[in-house]
Amino acid sequence: MKRVSNVDLGSVQIHKKAIADIVSSAISDIDGVKLIPKDITYILLEFLGKTDHPGIGVKVDTNNQVSIEIKVLVRYGLNIQDLARHIQGVVRSAIEKTVDIDLKDVNINIQGIEKADSSAA
Repeated sequence: MKRVSNVDLGSVQIHKKAIADIVSSAISDIDGVKLIPKDITYILLEFLGKTDHPGIGVKVDTNNQVSIEIKVLVRYGLNIQDLARHIQGVVRSAIEKTVDIDLKDVNINIQGIEKADSSAA
């Protein structure tokens, strides 16, 4: 039986937008958290064909380590520190499960607090 020890099939490159898509999907499943809403800048970028996720920044440093910054709004009454740690864990897990990258930081920036929707009771 012939055995091939090492076959190089090429390279895989993951765009920052793909990472932001993963982060956005992970955050959408967390109760009481949402990304900051789109402002006029993001609306203009969408109009020009540059779709982006407001509130998600993905940076790659010179060592190819990835840092993610997430700007969110949280629901009033939730413990911010616990929620931020939960967001970090969910995002880190989603990234590690989906792509094989060197994830350095997941920074959470709480931009505001929203009152719970009284009509949802």
